Amino acid sequence: MEPTTLFSENNPTLFSVEMNVDIADFLQCAFQALRKDPGILDAITNDLDKYALEKKHERLAEAEWIKKQTMSLGLDCQDTGSAKKLTLGTGRPRMSAEEVYLFVLIRGYFSSVTDRQACERIRDSITIRAFYENHYPGKSIPARSTIHGNIQSVSMETRERILALQMGMVLEEGLDDFKEITMDSTAVRANSVWPTESGIIRDSLERAFHRSQQLNRRYLVPNLMPWFVTQWLKEIRKSHFAISTASGKGANRKRRKEYQRLYKKAGKAISHLRSELAKHRERHFGAILKPALQARLRRDLSSIDEALDTAEEVIAYSMERICNGKSVPYSEKVISLSDGSASMIIKGDREPTIGYRPQLCRSRNGFVTALKVPEGNAADSPQLYSMVMESIQNTGTVPEKVSADDGYSSAEGLGQVRWVPGIFHVSLSGSKGKRLMTDDEWFSEELSELRRNRSAVESLMFVLKYVFNFGRVRRRGIHAVRTELMEKAIAYNFMRIVHFRRERLKQIPLAS
Repeated sequence: MEPTTLFSENNPTLFSVEMNVDIADFLQCAFQALRKDPGILDAITNDLDKYALEKKHERLAEAEWIKKQTMSLGLDCQDTGSAKKLTLGTGRPRMSAEEVYLFVLIRGYFSSVTDRQACERIRDSITIRAFYENHYPGKSIPARSTIHGNIQSVSMETRERILALQMGMVLEEGLDDFKEITMDSTAVRANSVWPTESGIIRDSLERAFHRSQQLNRRYLVPNLMPWFVTQWLKEIRKSHFAISTASGKGANRKRRKEYQRLYKKAGKAISHLRSELAKHRERHFGAILKPALQARLRRDLSSIDEALDTAEEVIAYSMERICNGKSVPYSEKVISLSDGSASMIIKGDREPTIGYRPQLCRSRNGFVTALKVPEGNAADSPQLYSMVMESIQNTGTVPEKVSADDGYSSAEGLGQVRWVPGIFHVSLSGSKGKRLMTDDEWFSEELSELRRNRSAVESLMFVLKYVFNFGRVRRRGIHAVRTELMEKAIAYNFMRIVHFRRERLKQIPLAS
């Protein structure tokens, strides 16, 4: 079945009235893209179907479990059909692929579709309301939980397809030829607080204890016996506060004393909770629960174990630092409890950041042609070739000139890029890059110009961070962070297209 689009010969625009506002031009540009690649709607539909099949599988598994419980009572029960190949039938109406596409872009534009400020901006927007009235008569903007559930099912591959579609639009309209690209990385803050050893120990134990006291309410299995854990946690919190506020003469001695108290109480809490887990393990894993609840129970028990492991790990390297004066590298430390994939990002002489280090390619006219978010605090040098190839894949164009800073300098990466047919000039600024080139290459007019123009990538970083909130992510986990940053880059590219269209209109002379 062919996907429907929002445009027709009789209705070439999104809105029945002219709207000279950024969000209107943004949506107009975004939905014009669908005319160039309507297959994006098919990709979104496939993503929604895949998500719906996963949910159906969970429902059938629960029905099968209920059937087995009923059969154990000697009662007849109809076949649930769970052994058959799963297909989607006619269920409750869901958001169309076009609406999901719309809200994927809106989330990139507003950075969220669930927090209060974003919801108020969306629902108070005359533009978005006019869009719905014009194209979905009788429909209102869905609830935020509905929007969030649907756009979460859209795959990263679909988002990357939207980015590639933008590059096609730019080429078609002559806004850029992608013959020159500049790459750089930047530090992005995670949705996490700055880590301290005492704070991580405290939070890990509080998380483990809290979940251990919710087991009976959630799953009707025994909670772990609290014993003196409540009192120990209270004393751990006091020690953490004293460590955090110690200052002046004798502060180090006071911190060391409080840390030793904290280690002692934390060790007691860990020992007790582990013994309680072992004591109740058979009853916990033998509980008769629906499959979904059984999976959640196992996840909660696993999270208790992991929290205790984390506390023990931090205590071990904290004792090495406090008692023996031996420091542990950041790569071996626990950086965040809320986002386990966040890392300590140290870039040059800048202030360290807890978060991620995305890699971006910028075209001559300021479009994001490629975006990657490596795991951890990945070095720039191994990313040079892969980023160039990512840009070529998205744009369909081999750049003649490639520019990067000294962090990308490596003989291997430079050699790989130079072997790509069509790339004539590769500039790596800085002393390491200079050592990889001959004097004739380094002082040539082409590379000198690329080095002078390399700072233009900083304007891209500035706009992304301070206009599209690229500098701090709201979501947690590497997959969620990648989708969030990709959505923001897509929103930026559409607004960049809008900017160039407006500039062209200004150059058209008015009719006399």
